[in-house]
Amino acid sequence: MKKLQQFVEKKKLDHKFKQAGSGHRLDEQRQMPTVSSSQQQPTRLPPTQSAARAGEAALARIQQDRRGSAASKTRAQKASVRAEVEAEQMAIDRMNKFTVSSQASGRPTTPEQPVFRDDQSPVSVSGIFFRCPLGCDHIMPKASVDEHLQLCILTRLLPENPLEASAKMVHTYNKDKERRQAGIDIMCKYLDNVCSNPGEEKYQKIRLGNRTYQEKVACLEGSQEFLQAVGFFPKMLPHQENEEAFLVLTPEAAAKTEQLHSACELLRTTQPLKATLHRDMKIYRKSSHASQFRLPPDFYRLTPEEVKREQQLRTEEVERNAMLRTKAMREAEAQKNLRQYRYALIRVRFPNGILLQGTFRASENLSAVMEFTRGALINDWQPFVLTDATGRKLTEEDCTLAEAQTGTSSRC
Repeated sequence: MKKLQQFVEKKKLDHKFKQAGSGHRLDEQRQMPTVSSSQQQPTRLPPTQSAARAGEAALARIQQDRRGSAASKTRAQKASVRAEVEAEQMAIDRMNKFTVSSQASGRPTTPEQPVFRDDQSPVSVSGIFFRCPLGCDHIMPKASVDEHLQLCILTRLLPENPLEASAKMVHTYNKDKERRQAGIDIMCKYLDNVCSNPGEEKYQKIRLGNRTYQEKVACLEGSQEFLQAVGFFPKMLPHQENEEAFLVLTPEAAAKTEQLHSACELLRTTQPLKATLHRDMKIYRKSSHASQFRLPPDFYRLTPEEVKREQQLRTEEVERNAMLRTKAMREAEAQKNLRQYRYALIRVRFPNGILLQGTFRASENLSAVMEFTRGALINDWQPFVLTDATGRKLTEEDCTLAEAQTGTSSRC
């Protein structure tokens, strides 16, 4: 059996050597086969006209298909983007539906009050809101007060009474009192010079490039409208071999000295417009959480003037601490300088447990709370007495809410 396997292996090996070709020595020289020059590649004939036209038509169809697929892909992408934008716009419209309806009705955009249970803390107030003082009854948050007042002055007051509206603009828009007063003094001086020197043309024109005018008058909002309401109008006049812009008072306005005096007095005495605090009346049923309050940050936010006042008080406190004082003197001083907040949330409890809630300024008198409570009664002529949590009667209506709360006034 073993010999048979050796024989088969030998035959396989011989067969492989025969396929490899004839044998040769390693040191012999071999000649490489040469390619006959007669074996040349066949030349390619150019395509016929019909074949060329057919190829061009096929290529045009391929390019058209590619352009069509690209255009359809672009249209599909645009349609997808348009659908997404429309969906987002519909969602925004649904979210702003309550806001738009509230603005159209002149009411503030406030969240709906939840239904409270005895184990929940009620939301006392959602924010501080104000009412327009110009009679439009628009209710708005504090952040929108300045913008709304400016809109009302420009669209309602200015066309009807330009002089009064421009005076209100000067006092309402310019918050810096010292800067505002300096500009008012200069404008009143312009008018006084015209009245004191009738016929003098040099007092009837104001050069716009004048340094005093630029630094104290032009920087005030509403000053241009006021001077124009008085009778000053822009005009180019020669000045030092050049032409410059002037505000020139018309001869008709210069002759009416009484009206100029009245305009000057109006500018001095006009008060800035201030939005009226909205009471934001709420009525709560009897609850075990009636004494709990949750207030927004607006109740604690201070104005720049109040921050300056706070800094001044702290400086004075440091100076007082450097002095030798008794314990009683220090306690009395601390009680006197208790911090007063800008607003107060007042709740009036009726005998049946119903709570009447309203927002007030801390500087308002107790009479405002009395009037607010009386307005909620069915019979406003019905007498009533307000008491604090300790049962003490609050009868002094001239006492401010800050004094009534801290107990620093002996009248309350």
